[in-house]
Amino acid sequence: MIISIDWLKEFVLFNKSPKDIANGLTAIGLETTYNKNKDILDIELTPNRPDCMSHLGVAREVSILTGNKIKRNTISFKESSSAISNQIKINVQKIKECPRYGAMVIKGIKVGKSPDWMVSRLEQCGIRSLNSIVDISNYVLLELGHPVHIFDFDSLAGKNINIRTAIKDEEIITIDGIKRKLQDDQLLICDKEKPVALAGILGGKNSEVTEKSKNILVECAYFDPVIIRKGAKVLGLSTEASKRFERGVDYDDICSVLDRVADLILEISGGECTKGIIDYYPEPIKSTSVSLNPENASSVLGINLDNNFISKTFDSLGIKHTWKKGLFECKIPSNRPDLERPIDLIEEIGRIYGFDNIKSKNNYIGIIPSNIDDEEMHIDSLKDYFRGIGFNEVMTNSLVSSEHVELVSNDPIKVSNPLSREMSFLRSSLFPGLLSSARYNIRRGESNLAIFEYGNIFCKEKQGWMEKQKFSGIVCGNRVNKGWKNPEQFFDLFLLKGVIMDLAKRYHFDHELSLIENNDNFLSNELTIKSSSLSIGKIGNIKQDILNSFEIEIPIFAFDLNLRIFTNYMKVKRFQSLPQFPGIERDLSLTIPNKIQINQLEKIIKDKGGSLLQFHQLYDLYEGDQIEKGFKSATFSLFFRSNEKTLKYSDVDFIVEAIISETSKVLGAKLR
Repeated sequence: MIISIDWLKEFVLFNKSPKDIANGLTAIGLETTYNKNKDILDIELTPNRPDCMSHLGVAREVSILTGNKIKRNTISFKESSSAISNQIKINVQKIKECPRYGAMVIKGIKVGKSPDWMVSRLEQCGIRSLNSIVDISNYVLLELGHPVHIFDFDSLAGKNINIRTAIKDEEIITIDGIKRKLQDDQLLICDKEKPVALAGILGGKNSEVTEKSKNILVECAYFDPVIIRKGAKVLGLSTEASKRFERGVDYDDICSVLDRVADLILEISGGECTKGIIDYYPEPIKSTSVSLNPENASSVLGINLDNNFISKTFDSLGIKHTWKKGLFECKIPSNRPDLERPIDLIEEIGRIYGFDNIKSKNNYIGIIPSNIDDEEMHIDSLKDYFRGIGFNEVMTNSLVSSEHVELVSNDPIKVSNPLSREMSFLRSSLFPGLLSSARYNIRRGESNLAIFEYGNIFCKEKQGWMEKQKFSGIVCGNRVNKGWKNPEQFFDLFLLKGVIMDLAKRYHFDHELSLIENNDNFLSNELTIKSSSLSIGKIGNIKQDILNSFEIEIPIFAFDLNLRIFTNYMKVKRFQSLPQFPGIERDLSLTIPNKIQINQLEKIIKDKGGSLLQFHQLYDLYEGDQIEKGFKSATFSLFFRSNEKTLKYSDVDFIVEAIISETSKVLGAKLR
């Protein structure tokens, strides 16, 4: 924001040098530099301070620094006897979108050049002079911070102003000569027949003031900041007006702004102002009320604050307040939309007191949490595990395109005001983001990938929209590149299965593998790894049609963990003494039908082995001529040990016989 020193002094007198004023403004939160050559202040404003987007707003801050009072321009124009109510009618479709709309009509003007003093001030602030009427609207914008728009009154059909939302695909040619197609949630200013302006953003070509204009209508309104921000983003437009409206202008200065515009127009361009102002304001906006406990302010800032100082600070900020039951009951002025909570008032007290004036203390005791959140600890542990085996963590956008979200969800959640088509839906899976990351790397020659992501997904359930945490990953390419001392090793489903099963062991879960029917939109050859009846996670191949949609030509394998089991059901590892007795090893070779899965066999071995079976491993699987057709041979290594005595062969024989009997009865297995 560019502020003219000469212009600023019209509102508040100060004896300090401009450089001192700049330093003072910086100290109270407005980062300011002084340009001596142009005699201007350049202020870097934060988005929450729209009140300082004008010379008057900055003058209020200078008034706090100097203690000098604000001066306002005197208004002294005369009105005609013709009432404005006979000239124009205002209709508002929805009060929420336009809570207040003010207008006045001035007739018999002469559009010409602006006086040198006005041209000089506009140019000082970076605005080129066009004509007296346009210059006045820009001048008042910079002076008071409230945008105004001036229409050629004779171009308005029916002498009606209608504020409504656009009809989808409705068009308007704006003053820059561009035809713009509109969405159905954009706010328009219309006459009886057509749109004449994009409300709060840009005027229409069909109603702009030209050198031939004789009669004008001056508009000053308060529009809903949200609808202006949405409209500007959809159109890709950012104007001086939209910047202010979308941050929140003063809803209480409509009449004073119109008076200032009329005073300047009559002085510079002549004409006659009709009597009165149309002020459409059916539901007055209630000022924000905030209660502040001074003890809380002292605690937050770390200083002892006097109630008298707090009261004087509120007075300097224009905050009306009363003292009631140990609290300051505050009414926030209409020009400060950023003050909504007690902490906002505490910040104001702090910046006026001077954060640099708050002395540091050596007796500060930091607040150290007594324990770490279990869920966070488990997530960090999972991340450490995957990083330790060579995976890289990625973070992708939770907003995705319709093409990608529909691959994994039949009922995705659409964003009401998307920034772009590529970010129009909330993701219902982490896989689209992971595949986009893979595509990015593959296109740049890096096809050996092992990546994971922890993040939120969004889905619809019976109770409404839900936000859940997920932990997913993908692998592709080579795990180990070919070298003189090691063969090439590819990522595949078996390797990924080993990773998840090893993870289950580290978390002390009993685990088993089961093949399930493919019911996933994203995965084929899907395998679920379970602990008891709970799913630890699933693995599978990304479907080829999905890969095609991402333009990926190499196989990709994926996993998705059930975080609930890791955060809620993780078993505590208990200490076990070292074995004191020797064990017995046995090999068991069985033939089973091909349709039987090995995990079915392992389940029976574990059940019948009981506590004496400490270890079992499949070390041979054979199908061939020596095996009956339709069968396969599975050989296990079994290790038995007791913690109480030395086992006899008869103890182990009994268990092995039970395993053979049960597998024969349940699975049709035969001892080979």
